[in-house]
Amino acid sequence: MQLNDAFIQTIIKRARVGRFSTVDYENIPHIVPVVFAFDGHHYYIPLDKKRKKIEKIEKLKRVRNIQHNPNVALLIDEYDEDWSRLVFVMIQGRAYLLGNKKEKGNENNDYNYNNNSSLKEIHKLLYQKYPQYQQVGMGQYCIKIQPQKTISWKND
Repeated sequence: MQLNDAFIQTIIKRARVGRFSTVDYENIPHIVPVVFAFDGHHYYIPLDKKRKKIEKIEKLKRVRNIQHNPNVALLIDEYDEDWSRLVFVMIQGRAYLLGNKKEKGNENNDYNYNNNSSLKEIHKLLYQKYPQYQQVGMGQYCIKIQPQKTISWKND
């Protein structure tokens, strides 16, 4: 069942975690649980400081995958033991790496100036949604998803 926009927005606002999917250069999918914020136009996934053993952000598999193929998906779902309440929203789009007022995408792996997004404003959204960041700290980079298609389903 296709859901209406108001219900989709409710699911997105209520969600605490999503699953972020990328594809590597061998077309092998890679999926990780993520926190995210939505500003009404784009989704933002922080590349924060919690327990990352990799020092350079470019070495993260999801970042390397985006540089190779910026087509991604973000799945937001709600599970319930009462299966009549199951619901999901899947956002398919293009991903870019934001950092220091620059945007890193698939264009020759170079930084492009990003005048539309302020990392400071994105961090504010994430701090509001996840107070844990006040102790963990926010990283210098964030993944921006520009939605191209939204698919939703509810078990009715």
